[in-house]
Amino acid sequence: MKFFPNDPPREFKVGRDGHITLRDCGRIELSPDEQITLVTQAGGQFDVARKEFGFYATPSLNGRLVRFGLRPALVKSPGDLFFILLVEKGSEKLFKEYMADEKQVLICWLDTVASLGAVEKALTGRADEFDSTAVRCICGGRRFQTTFKYSTPPAGEVRFKFSDTKDYRRSIFTCTTCGHMLSVHEMDMSSLYSGQYVDSTYGDAAGLKQNFERIMSLPEGKSDNLGRVDAVCDFAERNFGRWPAGLTLLDIGSGLCVFAAAMKARGFDCTALDPDARAVEHAQKTAGVRAVCKDFLTASDMGQYDIVTFNKVIEHVRDPVTMLARSRRHLKTGGFVYVELPDGEAAAAGGPGREEFFIDHWHAFSTASTAILAAKAGLRIVSLTRLREPSTKYTIRAFLVPA
Repeated sequence: MKFFPNDPPREFKVGRDGHITLRDCGRIELSPDEQITLVTQAGGQFDVARKEFGFYATPSLNGRLVRFGLRPALVKSPGDLFFILLVEKGSEKLFKEYMADEKQVLICWLDTVASLGAVEKALTGRADEFDSTAVRCICGGRRFQTTFKYSTPPAGEVRFKFSDTKDYRRSIFTCTTCGHMLSVHEMDMSSLYSGQYVDSTYGDAAGLKQNFERIMSLPEGKSDNLGRVDAVCDFAERNFGRWPAGLTLLDIGSGLCVFAAAMKARGFDCTALDPDARAVEHAQKTAGVRAVCKDFLTASDMGQYDIVTFNKVIEHVRDPVTMLARSRRHLKTGGFVYVELPDGEAAAAGGPGREEFFIDHWHAFSTASTAILAAKAGLRIVSLTRLREPSTKYTIRAFLVPA
């Protein structure tokens, strides 16, 4: 890189009425693959990178620029001249005043998938992205950046009937307000948990039993399940002021029932709930746990419990707030709710092949979106922990009580 300063700076007038004085401070010469970063006093920044063919004039419009605190805008000035301006977040009012003074017109913001997709569709007749304007985050936000895009299932993802298609198109949107991550696609998952999930993941009753026995045999330090069992037992003892044997526990979406079985072995009075009849039969016959076959969102006459648990369950439903809020009606006075969620914020660095972003998850959470989820469900976080489990899953554990 070579810098050629103008000393003193060259001054000249610009603007519709020539009322703006610019100061040209110098020239920078970059060799291919060299980069400079321009910064603002408020911390906004953008990079310019030299390439053999020319320049990368900005970072990704709907990615790094947004994270750097700048919003790209396509602007038209008198004389049909077009410009891309970068507006600092929070300075939109000043930007509008500037455009009015200069008789400029904002064509569109270029910082969302929706606006860039609209440009692409207008120019090419097709769009390669889903419309983020139809998506709303649990925080209420409507501004997203595309974190990952899929045209085929990632390695390791279970092949379900609905996803075994040539038209596998899916995106992971990240809310720019709270960091929550949403899986967006048009595949029909409505029957997944009434049969397809067990069919594709475990196969049959023998598969359920085999996986149950494998997990239950894992030693301390290699078992995600034993880690959560210890965490719930420790919190229950502090919450109730005594060893929690005999306390009632409702485990929602029990699946293999390894958690409820281990909690029963610790002295808890456990009930497992699952919408798949085979999982319920497995819970009763193999795990030895009382179980009911119901959809938690429509179940009635379930009674009340000292503890209600959701172990990697809430991310599987479209509306996690409604599901979590429903737990309050089944909670005894003085009881608590335990939730375990995929930590998308931590997992994102691992790339699109991480299990936290597989298709059966509608959501991956941040610490902020976990707090928002709890508050909107009428609950309050007492304890929140982020960890990487022995299985390598990035996880958020939270203990909640009624607000």
